[in-house]
Amino acid sequence: MFTGIVSHLGKVKKISHPDDWELMVDVINNNDSDCSFNINSIAIGASISCSGICLTLKNVSNNTLFFDVSDETKEKTNFSTWKVGSLINLEKSLKVGDELGGHFVYGHVDTTALTRSIEKINGSYKLTFKIKKDFLKYFASKGSVSIDGVSLTVNNVDNEFFTVNIVPYTWSHTSFKNYRVGTIVNIEIDILARYIESLKTK
Repeated sequence: MFTGIVSHLGKVKKISHPDDWELMVDVINNNDSDCSFNINSIAIGASISCSGICLTLKNVSNNTLFFDVSDETKEKTNFSTWKVGSLINLEKSLKVGDELGGHFVYGHVDTTALTRSIEKINGSYKLTFKIKKDFLKYFASKGSVSIDGVSLTVNNVDNEFFTVNIVPYTWSHTSFKNYRVGTIVNIEIDILARYIESLKTK
């Protein structure tokens, strides 16, 4: 389980396909982070959110993390769009007693969305995403959503689209700063919205 508060960025070093897909990620240390992402303290087998995808750490070498990625994950997420040099958001799993600054995020990607527009408003950014209509019932104004592993508040929901605002700190400390119109992102629905919708259909 995660909070959707990104502590570090990672840069894709290599993607190979021996059996399952193998992903190698170099950790980029943020100078003003709390250094909670100490690579030497992460146990093999730990869960790490990689742009919203919960992956199991299988090896560490110097500053590089190694993961296996299944074909199912490749098909259901934006992993297939990652290339050498791509920036991804990293977060270690939540420990009992840790501060919950975002919302409960499981690292289980429900679907992907397409970046439709990016509008700079003063120092912040308004992003509009197009998503499959079947998933819009889980979205509400002022509700929570995880986009590429980042906990965000939904602004508006309309037809096939929803919007979020991203403050300058989040923009500069996550992969959002590299987004362009057409960028595909991972979406995880707020677990509370999922349960409420489930109760409505019973």
